[in-house]
Amino acid sequence: MRYFEIAGVAARPRLRFPRHDGGTYTVYSGVISLVASRAFRGAIRPDDRQAISFFVPDSPAFTTDPAIVGLELSLKTIRTMGNPNLVTFGAHDEQASVDPDPRGGEHRWLQISFQVPVSSVAAADLNYRLTTT
Repeated sequence: MRYFEIAGVAARPRLRFPRHDGGTYTVYSGVISLVASRAFRGAIRPDDRQAISFFVPDSPAFTTDPAIVGLELSLKTIRTMGNPNLVTFGAHDEQASVDPDPRGGEHRWLQISFQVPVSSVAAADLNYRLTTT
């Protein structure tokens, strides 16, 4: 059973910027909201982490993979349980990829994956920013 559930992913408008070689950079950004599962029953060690992944909501369908230039994840808000001075929270092992549509078919979509610590956190919002060419 997973400790966190994804409560939602809210995308900001996609931005495009010109490059010097005539191409463009595309920036996808938004907020992913995580909440502790009310159904979770189990023990948590202070160093436990959970893998989280989601498809970028405003990602177009790709037939060829774009080059992923950068991925940034930052903490926007956090709600803790217990002593907030003992909480360390943030994304680890961030990765961006272009993966097949889980429903099947020929399309591929941008996906972000990372790990977060699970101890003493009731809810968290993380900003994401993904740049592709």
